[in-house]
Amino acid sequence: MERTSRRGTPLRWLRRGLLALVALYALYLLAGNVFLNTALGEATLNRKPERFRMQWASGSTWWPGRVSLTDVTLQGQARRIAWDAHATRVEGRIALWPLLSRRLHVPEVRADQVHGGVRRVASELAPPPPRAGGWELQFDRIASDSVRRAAFDAWVLEGEGRAQVGFYKQLRGGPMELMPSTFDMTGARVTREGAEVLREATLHAGFALDRHRREQAAGLDKLLKTRLDLRLGGRTSGLNVAVSPRGEVAVKLVPGEGRADIALAFERGLLAPGGRAQWTMAVAGNDITGAVRHDILGIDVAVDQDIAIKATVPPQADGRLAVEADMRLRGRRVPLRDFAGVLPRASGHVAGTWHFDSLRWLSGLFPQAPWLKLDGAGAISADVQVVDGRLAPGSRIEVPGVDAVVDVMGNRIRGRARADIRLDAGAGGELLPRLKAVMETFDVAAVKAPGKPYVRGRNLRLSVNADDGTRMRETLKARVVFDDATVPDLRVYNPFLPRRHMRFDGGAGYLSGDLSLDAAGEVGHGSLRIAGRGTRMFLAGIQLRGDVDLALRLRRADLKRHLFVADGSTLQVRNVSFREPDGGTRAGWWARATLGRARLDIDRPLSAGGLADVTMKDVGFLLALFSRKKEYPAWVYRLIDAGQARVDGRVQWQDDVLVLDRLQARNDRYEMRARMRLQGARRQGDLYAKWRALSVGVELQGTQRKFHLVRAGAWYDGRPHYLE
Repeated sequence: MERTSRRGTPLRWLRRGLLALVALYALYLLAGNVFLNTALGEATLNRKPERFRMQWASGSTWWPGRVSLTDVTLQGQARRIAWDAHATRVEGRIALWPLLSRRLHVPEVRADQVHGGVRRVASELAPPPPRAGGWELQFDRIASDSVRRAAFDAWVLEGEGRAQVGFYKQLRGGPMELMPSTFDMTGARVTREGAEVLREATLHAGFALDRHRREQAAGLDKLLKTRLDLRLGGRTSGLNVAVSPRGEVAVKLVPGEGRADIALAFERGLLAPGGRAQWTMAVAGNDITGAVRHDILGIDVAVDQDIAIKATVPPQADGRLAVEADMRLRGRRVPLRDFAGVLPRASGHVAGTWHFDSLRWLSGLFPQAPWLKLDGAGAISADVQVVDGRLAPGSRIEVPGVDAVVDVMGNRIRGRARADIRLDAGAGGELLPRLKAVMETFDVAAVKAPGKPYVRGRNLRLSVNADDGTRMRETLKARVVFDDATVPDLRVYNPFLPRRHMRFDGGAGYLSGDLSLDAAGEVGHGSLRIAGRGTRMFLAGIQLRGDVDLALRLRRADLKRHLFVADGSTLQVRNVSFREPDGGTRAGWWARATLGRARLDIDRPLSAGGLADVTMKDVGFLLALFSRKKEYPAWVYRLIDAGQARVDGRVQWQDDVLVLDRLQARNDRYEMRARMRLQGARRQGDLYAKWRALSVGVELQGTQRKFHLVRAGAWYDGRPHYLE
């Protein structure tokens, strides 16, 4: 009995141990399956449903650490990115011992019939501040051989796919890592908003993300810790571009015969050498006339030590974009945030057409000409060379239409221009921009009142050139040329004239100009011509009507004082009729004056002075300035006011003062000399006329006249000159 009892003790303990294990296993089965199939499981996992939520239809566990779930849905959000995933069945194994150290280690998960997506949302969910002690999550391998769909906003990828992903994450702001993972899909189809972009595609992607904390790399900076290997091949869709008779443009994706072939590797912000990406799309459609077009859009990227880019974008239906580009970006770095930093790396050749909402940047090509402004929406047609992000010599930009403003001599010229900009090389290789522009229509207004134009014209030509790129301000030259612009009312020029004695009283005219400007927009030299037909004028108290033609030749003498040399300027009046002081009328009078030496100050009011050489039909107008016809001796009008005469003398006006001095008129029969000064309402002057032995002098003081019939020559010689 004693021996039997000793032998039965181990068996009894063995039985007890087995019963305990069976009880524990039964307890596990009961607890585990209750946890998975009641609200307890979801409530435990979904403590923060706004950040992470997991749901399933049913679950089972038949061995500790091994779990199987059906109809699984996961949802979550980080900042403005929301995501979701769904699988019909998920099986996995959980390592139990690490749970004791707050570590969830899942060596393997398998999922069937997977689809999911990522989308951007309006409300941001900020991450909580980092805290110590967060659970560690490590999923070594999440695999599926039946990935069917993935989406990002309006983009959707569908096909027969398989994936293998592993990741590590410590909660409460700890580090995270994406282990080397892969994704493959065959028979892939990519759509955007339901329209097909790519079909019959084969896709392979290998990717990984270095372990890091959020503060070490947030947002796009995570790409600096990312490795990506992408292989993609497939057939692309086409584009259909149609324009309605009203000019409305409609663009849509249609089936096409393009091709995509991509083999690129990206590692921590750099493209790997040897990468290549080619994408072509067929473009078909009709233009506004209804004509059908067939074009090819193509992009080709090749990576060696630099990134080479070739692009062909056919002309769009509205003419807003067409590109032929062959560019090279120095280095292999991909711009993530500082896109402006790409420009200094870019060199190559670009030709095409672009539409801009504002062409103001064109003015930046001429920084030394602040008086020139180019702006407004419009297209450009360019054929440019680019070196280190800057336009290089040999470039050319054509602008079919741009709003142009030119400020000259206190006047603002404004119109829609057709412009041609060429960039040449200077002696030292510097850039020399050259502009030729034509304003189909334009108007001219005072800079102080730009909304009240007083000249309207057509076909204004503007050119801007510089001879030395290192001395742009000193060598920049511009020229403005226009012909026969309409001046609806010549009275607009009266503010420049001594109005008490010289003014326009009505009539339209024409203005022509040929002006050379410096970098400051100041006139260096040139010419202006004002012509009027049937113009009403007032001169020295006499009303005239006739044709006027004033041609000013200008050469700058003093920039600060706005003083010009006007030698060689001419004034012609034709078909002039006027009323003499005694009421008599004259018609058919004419005169031509040339300024031999002249100075012109363009500040308001205009002041001028110089020598004049005048040829006139007769001297009747000069005689009428001093007295009525009946007050002169009879021989004066009978003998002197007859036949063509030549007059020379000095002329000056300033403010409301008009002075005529040393006037001498002569022909083969008579001699006449005169001087006159008009200031405000005051009028004074002297006249001397001689025919053979006969002579007469007239002294004018206001409305009083005194005739000198004896020794008139000596009297006139004794009178003082008005001008030195």
